[in-house]
Amino acid sequence: MADIAKRRPIDWLIGAVAVGMSYYHLDIAYTGGYEPMSQRALSYMFGVTLIFLIGISEDRGWRTWASGIFLLLALLSVGYPVFFTDYFLDRLLYVDPIFPIDYVLGISAILVSLEATRRTINITLPLISLFFLAYTFFGPYFPWELAHKGASFTLIIDHQYMTYDGLWTTPLSVFSVYIFLFILFGAFLERMGASEFYVQLSMAVAGRLRGGPAKAAIFASAMTGTIMGSTNANVVTTGTFTIPMMKRAGFRPEIAAGIETAASTGGQIMPPVMGASAFLIVEFTGISYWEIVKVSILPAVLYFFSVYMIVHFEARKGGLKGLPSDMLPSVWPVMKKGGFFLLPPAVIFAYLMLGRSVPYAGIFGILTVVLLAFLKGAWELIEKARTEGVSLGEVAGSVANGVWNIVMAMERGAKQTLPICAAVATVGIIIGALYQTGLGLKFSSLVVSMSQGSLFLGIWLVGIASFILGMGLPTSAAYIVLSVMAVPAMLELGEPIGLTVLAAHLIVFWYSLDSCFTPPVCVPAYTAAGLAGANPAKAAWAAFRTAKGMYVIPLMFAYTPLLLIGTKPLPALEAFASALLGFTALSASMVGHMYFPFSIRGRLLLGAGALLLFWPGMAYHLAGAAVLGGVFLMQRKRLLAEGEPDINPAVAPLETA
Repeated sequence: MADIAKRRPIDWLIGAVAVGMSYYHLDIAYTGGYEPMSQRALSYMFGVTLIFLIGISEDRGWRTWASGIFLLLALLSVGYPVFFTDYFLDRLLYVDPIFPIDYVLGISAILVSLEATRRTINITLPLISLFFLAYTFFGPYFPWELAHKGASFTLIIDHQYMTYDGLWTTPLSVFSVYIFLFILFGAFLERMGASEFYVQLSMAVAGRLRGGPAKAAIFASAMTGTIMGSTNANVVTTGTFTIPMMKRAGFRPEIAAGIETAASTGGQIMPPVMGASAFLIVEFTGISYWEIVKVSILPAVLYFFSVYMIVHFEARKGGLKGLPSDMLPSVWPVMKKGGFFLLPPAVIFAYLMLGRSVPYAGIFGILTVVLLAFLKGAWELIEKARTEGVSLGEVAGSVANGVWNIVMAMERGAKQTLPICAAVATVGIIIGALYQTGLGLKFSSLVVSMSQGSLFLGIWLVGIASFILGMGLPTSAAYIVLSVMAVPAMLELGEPIGLTVLAAHLIVFWYSLDSCFTPPVCVPAYTAAGLAGANPAKAAWAAFRTAKGMYVIPLMFAYTPLLLIGTKPLPALEAFASALLGFTALSASMVGHMYFPFSIRGRLLLGAGALLLFWPGMAYHLAGAAVLGGVFLMQRKRLLAEGEPDINPAVAPLETA
């Protein structure tokens, strides 16, 4: 509660709006929600109000006035469908006239969305949205298959502002029902100190291993990512601890930043609480969240294993050891002090496994955190009372501190949702344009045509599209746009092999994550580079190489039973086991080291073995395993004969920081 005295009146107003936003979304989860137009608009109004209030608080000069003007426009234009919902619902779409106030507030709402997104993310997404608005209006002037009959200004406002197909489309509904709630859950855990516990537990478990701090970073990011769902937040939270330790252990700054970025990206695919896009999959496919969680477990484990093997071979190549025991905490004291932090995610997982409501799972997760915090505080008071005695004032202070922590968690959670809140509304403009112009179907036809009927080529085309979109869009926005345009094409191409809707969406979801680590635009990698004091470009390329599984595993969704969809467990386990060996071979090939350095010929041989292990079919798996096993035995025999190799610091990829 030390920050109370530093708060200005504007800070108290921001806090009140943020807490109100959190309370409203908890109410949605508890009651089941309200009329969709009103619910989505009010959820969004909370978000944009916070964005511009923060702007007023932080800006100076004319920028403060600009924030104030945008705040007024936001309250009027976004509040219009909140307070006049019946008008929006009763009018005949594209038939009833658009009144002057509708034009003014519709334009204002679009401008507010674009500016809110620019402030919280970057300029790229607003520019893309403006392009799609221009494309909708100037359709007849576009070349080739891109041309369409165009839409009048009136129809654009009607479609984008007065219906569910523009600003108020499905992504905003998913935000209000699912995404906000689980980000709030992460904020509650973070406020209690869960992130620090996860880092300490990871260091206690993995710190003694070769390259221990980097391996601990993988475990810490996996655990923290399950409660955050944001790569950048994961990097900042865990990287603050793990990156300096990796550097002290001998990892180059860019390697440390790359490992942290790749590990933090995996947090968005790690059940039970995955990234925001996982909840979008629920809405787009109608498949239960538990089904998505269930089929995502093996791929998530496989991804983190791929990162782990890169770290392991890098550590061997650099001759790194684990940290000494006196520099590491012990597992039992860490668990004794904070083991209860493992309970809230477990409660959510169990609740989902029972097939219960996802919003209720989020509420129970938050209530579990609050209950544990209460029990922890009560236990500390009891222990102190037994040894020193406790006054009534100390009890009251402890209660007040607990209440303040709840309030601060609600405030922090609301603020953490703002980039996603702005993004889903602005992406709604893009989706509205795709529907209004028919471009989504044209894109699907183009993918089918260019791939010549090959699903493999179609998936790679989707991967290229995700790479291009990823240079300007956050994961959730890239997924939304790609799913609308690319999933129909993949389902058509994958019909001969029985590609399912869920598999197609998961392919797009995984590829959408490449914006986190693929140069030239990858904010989490640049954030990690800042923490590591590394060259941002080198850190981004290190993250790209470390996160290689993000490109390989989606292909397995299409061609192997890894997802456990409509298959028996044994074939899925075979695919999983061969992929483990495949990533071992691929990692050794990329690093160029196992026990000893590889020649170019050896690296190519291992790369071929990895390809065989990933390729579907038992015969290929056995051949790939034979290649990997032969190389391993030769390296092991040499190790037994010569001992550990000497590391030449002049050529080693890792150095003591």
